[in-house]
Amino acid sequence: MAAGFFALSAVADEDSSLEIENAWVRALPPFQRTTAAYLTVVNRGDEAVAVVGASCELAEKVEIHTTREVDGLMRMEQLQGLALAPGERLELAPGGTHLMLLGLAYMPVPGDEVPICLTLASGENACTTAEVRRSDDAPAHQHHQ
Repeated sequence: MAAGFFALSAVADEDSSLEIENAWVRALPPFQRTTAAYLTVVNRGDEAVAVVGASCELAEKVEIHTTREVDGLMRMEQLQGLALAPGERLELAPGGTHLMLLGLAYMPVPGDEVPICLTLASGENACTTAEVRRSDDAPAHQHHQ
């Protein structure tokens, strides 16, 4: 059974119920200074959790964005945060809600690993390592249990 790749499931700390799964960053041409990160966030706790921001050491700034139709055109819109009810699973995916990594120091290449942290309203950070790849196809490296 596939258990995922690398360290793609993480919890903020022992007291947190927020988990991050299947994180990946899109590889783009090396001259780009912006890319996107995708992941699934799961609230395994009994209380709502609010994500109020994100960070990545590779980027000057990370913003939460969503894609919406406005006047017949698809546009990205910045969100101030995400709320997850107890037991809720939220997928940040291409064409929908995602993280924008802005002001990159350099464009990572497929196979690299990028640490990403979500900032919670409680002040905790939920961090994970995202694999860099070109598309949302299955990861190149999978571990089996």
